[in-house]
Amino acid sequence: MVIPVIKQLASRDQWMDFCRRETAYCFVEQPQVLVDLQSTFLKITLLPDHQQLQDAVKYSLGSRTSIEPVWQLIKGCHWDLSALIRGLQELDFSSNVRDNSLLKAHTDLSVRKYFSRERCLVAPESLGLLEPLMAAPDVWSSFQLNRLINNGQFRDLRSEQKLLSDGRSYGGVDAPEMEQIRMLLLNPQEQLIGQQIDTRLHVYRNQQPFISLIPEFRWPQPRLKKKPA
Repeated sequence: MVIPVIKQLASRDQWMDFCRRETAYCFVEQPQVLVDLQSTFLKITLLPDHQQLQDAVKYSLGSRTSIEPVWQLIKGCHWDLSALIRGLQELDFSSNVRDNSLLKAHTDLSVRKYFSRERCLVAPESLGLLEPLMAAPDVWSSFQLNRLINNGQFRDLRSEQKLLSDGRSYGGVDAPEMEQIRMLLLNPQEQLIGQQIDTRLHVYRNQQPFISLIPEFRWPQPRLKKKPA
């Protein structure tokens, strides 16, 4: 499923445009969330950060009988999705959430917080153009690995996997195709993370050796060459 991406939801007109879509279900760039308003419930999924290792937090708020309580809450937050999310994050879900000032005026509104089962959701920022790395990051997360690999800032790619048969180890297998590596980096369940040892960067997949390479922190060459005049 291709999920549309919109810039933000920070005004009444933007919310109206969102609801006029064929399906009111979109990624939002700022803040990085997934918004679903296909029923009388507004569902907001906070997308994982660049580490991509944690489950996404999801809020569901609305009424079984009418969409009006949701609209009144959005209006009360001055049509600003960021303000609404800040209010939700301040709620104490260990007690009666109706006691919070965000919801006191909305007696017909129910609010739930839970962890999304959609664990492979990736923020739009991770799918767009990735800036090259000019220095080693503090943590080699999958996002930082993606920046390095997608910009071709490496050499001497090797596989660190071993073929096992009858309990015996064989020689190293061929390095995986670049397209496979890119797809794995976008899947949070693969838990790709890097560790630099001397000059080589070792990449682990689900805590198992996967590949290694030598980073090169320099601006990549243009992929499209100018045609001669």
